[in-house]
Amino acid sequence: MSIFVSKTMPEAGAARRSTATSRHLVIFLHGIRGSGRVMAQIGNAWKARLPDTRFVAPNAPFPNRSQGYQWFAVDDQVMRPDRIMAARSAFDTLVGGIIDKAGFENDLDKVAFVGVSQGAIMALDAVATGRWKVGALVTFAGFMPFPPVNRSGTDTAVYLMHGGNDRTIPPAASVAAASQLKAAGFTVTSRIFPGVGHTISAEEAEEALTFLRQRFGD
Repeated sequence: MSIFVSKTMPEAGAARRSTATSRHLVIFLHGIRGSGRVMAQIGNAWKARLPDTRFVAPNAPFPNRSQGYQWFAVDDQVMRPDRIMAARSAFDTLVGGIIDKAGFENDLDKVAFVGVSQGAIMALDAVATGRWKVGALVTFAGFMPFPPVNRSGTDTAVYLMHGGNDRTIPPAASVAAASQLKAAGFTVTSRIFPGVGHTISAEEAEEALTFLRQRFGD
């Protein structure tokens, strides 16, 4: 999966910030056969405009047999719900460790998940089930594997983005997820980007940044 971000990015180390000076935490969740290193490029690009934010881009817990890492196994492009459920424990352990280490265990409202494809699926599942009541969720090219738990009045703000030319996960998946999340009480923004495939375009990355700046503008 290609990710298109600004060409004028700070050095990679600029995405790292000491916990003591960070008011917000963004956790990036990559897609299948990807790695945290790829998603960290977005954090580098966002650093100057979210200066009080710590960015963490971990590798998914499981190695993929062809390359990179994965959150759950996919055979012949079939998404099996049981495997997503089985992956929850490893996801929660990884994310929980990051949040605890960064010192945000009592400030989940200042944490955001930003996920693409398989990472978006896991992030949507984590928020929709009520396991992680974070302040914001941004997804690219994802879908919601299970109906959300009805949590009327939830404080998690959600932005779902999807490429109109996505042939891997159709954009209708994000449209359906937005409808279900709204019915469950979430504040949801969604947008389909014409001409974009199964990727994160520069325009989508900019939209996500603006959304997070508005959400974490305090």
